[in-house]
Amino acid sequence: MIKQQTLSLLVLLLSLVIGLGQAHARSDDNEQPLHITADTAELNDKTGISIYRGNVRMVQGTTIITGDTVTVFMIDRKVSKMISLGELATYQETANDGDILFSEAEEMHFYKLEDRVELFRRGKITENDNVFHSEHIIYYLEDGLIDAGTKTDRVNITIMPATQTNTP
Repeated sequence: MIKQQTLSLLVLLLSLVIGLGQAHARSDDNEQPLHITADTAELNDKTGISIYRGNVRMVQGTTIITGDTVTVFMIDRKVSKMISLGELATYQETANDGDILFSEAEEMHFYKLEDRVELFRRGKITENDNVFHSEHIIYYLEDGLIDAGTKTDRVNITIMPATQTNTP
C-alpha cells in the first residue's frame, strides 16, 4: 500500500518530470497532466529517486519519453535529472509552430536545471527531416545548440534544403 508521503512525491513528480524541453516544446505542455505507464515503479522519498521499469512511457501534452528503464532524481522535491535507458530510449516534443523534435539513443540524460539533453550510443536527433547522428550528442534545448562527437566517432548530418514556393 502506498503511503501518503510516497503518494505526494508521485503527484509532485507527475507535475514536474516532463518539463525539460519547455523552451522548444509547446508552451502549454507543463500545464497538462502527466501520464506514466510502466511494468513497475519504485519511489524513494528519502533519496528522491524514482525508478520506472519495463516499457516505460511518460506523456505530458505533446512531450513523450520512452525507455526500458527511466530513473528520476529529485532535489528539494523538484526534478533535477532523468535517465532513460533502452534498446533505443526516445524523447519527442512538438513546438508551438508544430515542428516535431524526435531523439533516440541507448541512453539519454535529461538535465532540467541546465535545460539540456545528452544522448549516448547510437544517438540521433531528427527535426523537420534534418537528421543528426553521433555516439554522443548534447542538445541545449533553450538555445537550440547541438554539440556532438567523440575522439573515435564521426558526426553524420543530413540537412534538407528549404522548400520554396513558386509564384506565377
